[in-house]
Amino acid sequence: MKVVSISAFGGPEALQVDEVPTPAAGPGQVLIKVEAIGLNLGDAIIRSGRSGLELPMPYIPGGEVAGTVAAVGDGVNGLSIGDRALGAIFAEPRLDGGYAEFVALSSDVAFKLPDAVSFDVAAALAVQGLTAEQLLARNPVAGKSVLVHSAAGGVGQLLVRLARLGGVGRIVGTVGSAAKRDAAMAAGADHVVLSATPDWSTEAPGPYDVIFDAAGGEITAASLPLLAPEGRYAVYGGASGVYPGFSPAQMAGVTAAAQTIAGFSLWSLLGDPMRRGPALAASYERLFGAVADGSLTVEIGHRFALADAAEAHRLIESRGSVGKIVLVP
Repeated sequence: MKVVSISAFGGPEALQVDEVPTPAAGPGQVLIKVEAIGLNLGDAIIRSGRSGLELPMPYIPGGEVAGTVAAVGDGVNGLSIGDRALGAIFAEPRLDGGYAEFVALSSDVAFKLPDAVSFDVAAALAVQGLTAEQLLARNPVAGKSVLVHSAAGGVGQLLVRLARLGGVGRIVGTVGSAAKRDAAMAAGADHVVLSATPDWSTEAPGPYDVIFDAAGGEITAASLPLLAPEGRYAVYGGASGVYPGFSPAQMAGVTAAAQTIAGFSLWSLLGDPMRRGPALAASYERLFGAVADGSLTVEIGHRFALADAAEAHRLIESRGSVGKIVLVP
C-alpha cells in the first residue's frame, strides 16, 4: 500500500510517498480502507521535530482516518466488513500510521458512522470535534458571554457552532486575517475581530464568562483582563509556542475575582483506558447525531491528495487555512 512518511525530521519536503506492506487485522483489531485522513497542526509540529518526541524512523504521521472496514480480527464485536467507520488512531493512544491507504487499529477506538456523516466530516470531527465537545462539556456556555480565539480554525469553528447549539448568550471570535472573518461569522459568531491588530481587545472589550484559547503568548496576555468575575479561561494549546507567566499581582486578581484558569488536553482522557472508550463513544454519538439531523455543519476547507501531503503541511503552517484540511488516498 502507499503511505507518506518521513525518514528524518524536517520541513514539509521531508514527507515522501513510499510503498509498505498492507497491515493485517490482529486480534481485537479492524483494518480500515482509508477514504479520508484528517490533518492537524500537531502533525506538522511532530514532522518538524519541534514536539520533542523521539520517534522510530521511518515514521508515518497521522492520527485520524475514516473509511470502510476491510477486515476484522478475532474477538471483534460491533463492526463488520463493509461498515463505514471512523478510526481514532490517536485514542489508542498513538500518533502514527494515518497517512496510508489502510490502517489497522484497535476496535475499541473505531466507531461506526451513520450514512449521513461523510468520510471527510468524520475525519474533521475525530480530534477537533472531540476537542470542542469535551471543552464545552467542561466549560458550559449556556446563556453566557464567550470569546473564542482562532474562531475560523478547525476547533474554533466547531466551538462556535456547538456553543450556538448549547444556548450561548453572546459569542465573539478572533481571527488572524480579514480573509477568515466570514468563516467565523458563518459559524455563528456575533462579532469577529482581527487578533493581528495590536488593539484588538478594544474592539471586543468583554467581560466574558468563558474564554477559549489555543494561541498563548500575547493573545493570552491581552485576554486575561477581559475575563469576568467568576469566569473560566480554558487553555487547550499554545500555538504561539509561548505561555505567559503570571505576576503575583495577576494571581491575586484571579483569586480575588474567583476566576478559574483551566487547562485541557485530550491526553488526560485518552490515558485512562476505563474512561476512554465510553467517553469517546458518547461524544461521537452526540456529534454524529447533530450532523445527521442537520443542526451541525462542518466546514471542509481544503482537500489534498495524500501524495500532496507536503503542500497541505505548508498550508497549515502558513496559518492560511480555513476549516479542516483533509487528505485523500
